[in-house]
Amino acid sequence: MRKVFLIGFAVMGLFVLAIQRATASDLEKVRVSIIPINDVAPLFVAMQNGYFRELGLEIDTTPSAGGAAGIPGLIGGSFDVVYGNVVSVLLASQQGLDVKVIAPGTKVDQRETDTTPILVRSDSGIKSGKDLEGKSISVNTRNNVIWLYARAWIKATGGDPDKVTFKEIPFPQVEDALRQQRVDASFLVAPFSVISRQKPGLTAIANPYSDIQPGVDVGQYITTGKLLSTKPETIKKFAAGLRKGAEWFNANRTSDAILAVISGYTKTDASILKSVALGAAPLRSDLTQVKKTMDLMIENKLLTGPIDLAKIIDPMAL
Repeated sequence: MRKVFLIGFAVMGLFVLAIQRATASDLEKVRVSIIPINDVAPLFVAMQNGYFRELGLEIDTTPSAGGAAGIPGLIGGSFDVVYGNVVSVLLASQQGLDVKVIAPGTKVDQRETDTTPILVRSDSGIKSGKDLEGKSISVNTRNNVIWLYARAWIKATGGDPDKVTFKEIPFPQVEDALRQQRVDASFLVAPFSVISRQKPGLTAIANPYSDIQPGVDVGQYITTGKLLSTKPETIKKFAAGLRKGAEWFNANRTSDAILAVISGYTKTDASILKSVALGAAPLRSDLTQVKKTMDLMIENKLLTGPIDLAKIIDPMAL
């Protein structure tokens, strides 16, 4: 009788395992290009809390240098969703690429929570855009939101951005480049901006987002119009899971739990992140702010004219 019971128990265990495997195999994979920075924390919250799995999705993330680098992969079919920036999305639309904004990603509401400074060596004597003329500043990619607002700040503080050299350097390599004098200034984001300031020798001279355009929408999640039309439920589920992650993030952004999440995917010591005041994750795209960015792009000759935002920002993002 005991032998029969044990056999039955073993069979039951195999049956349960088979169900679990079947459930995992039934999940629909969504390939997402991300930048491993603080801004994508709501996505990782949603993944770790099982919000996507509850909706039948499995998220497969791939890091990239920025939205400008991720969009070609999106158009080429390597990704289903890309975390990018407003500037790269508008630029892609002007170029005729099939991009659709499906969710907000990052908004800079207050200077107190703006962790995107321009850093210089403390002994450089650089304090303004005028001081940067004839010198260099690093950006993660050219013609993106970092590049645009660096130019806007340089101009607003007396400098000519056309007299400044912009060098593409991935965020993780920026601190070394700055300390080794391969660049004179760097526009950097968290957690890298926080890590870079843990040791002496670097000084923040500006926060271009909050200095130039308080409340600016910086990041967005995008897909293609083709995927949105062929798999609308998949994209809606992704947006719903992400929003749930953003809501959890907003309710817990002062907790150790969120620091553990960010530490996990950025490979940053959680104790370093404790000094960061995290801004709230946006729950909807702000068309007024996007229009301001569009005007700034036109001024800097990135766009030839206005773009119909209704054609590229899906209602689910609003």
